[in-house]
Amino acid sequence: MRPTRRFLLAASTAASATALLGTLGAGLVYRNWWDQAADAGSLLLSVDELAFLDALADAMFPPDTGLPLRGREAQVGRTVDLVLSGMHPSQSKLLRLSLHALDQYSMPSYRTAFRNLDPADAREVLHAWVSTDLAEVRGLMASLYIFVAMAWSIHPAVAPTFAAQFKCGYGA
Repeated sequence: MRPTRRFLLAASTAASATALLGTLGAGLVYRNWWDQAADAGSLLLSVDELAFLDALADAMFPPDTGLPLRGREAQVGRTVDLVLSGMHPSQSKLLRLSLHALDQYSMPSYRTAFRNLDPADAREVLHAWVSTDLAEVRGLMASLYIFVAMAWSIHPAVAPTFAAQFKCGYGA
């Protein structure tokens, strides 16, 4: 079957519309992120960025798994904020923009930002991110896992859990 002109025109229009929507979506993420003020007590991260990191930490370390402290309670965003403040400004800005992009990633499927998802949906989205075929998303999630897990594991309520495994004085 040969494609008709009408089919090619429709496909071309659909492809152009998809590209335009993707560009507009990226532009909205960028506009919402650009020049957001740091939250009170924060060096770089805004209220939205801290809320995303809290939601991510809760998805990684949920309250119903017997862990000593759920992710949000460890205030991982404040520790990540300290880490980002020590990075080159271009790196920290790129990571901050990535936080906003990930926060909006759930919008088409769940009609809300990641930070507003219920815990079960947040864990489902987190699983999708770490198992996606997109290497860029998996790589970003690996980095965020390191930042969030580090911040969670050094919290005074969590660190003693790991002290027995590390004889160097970790958690003491």
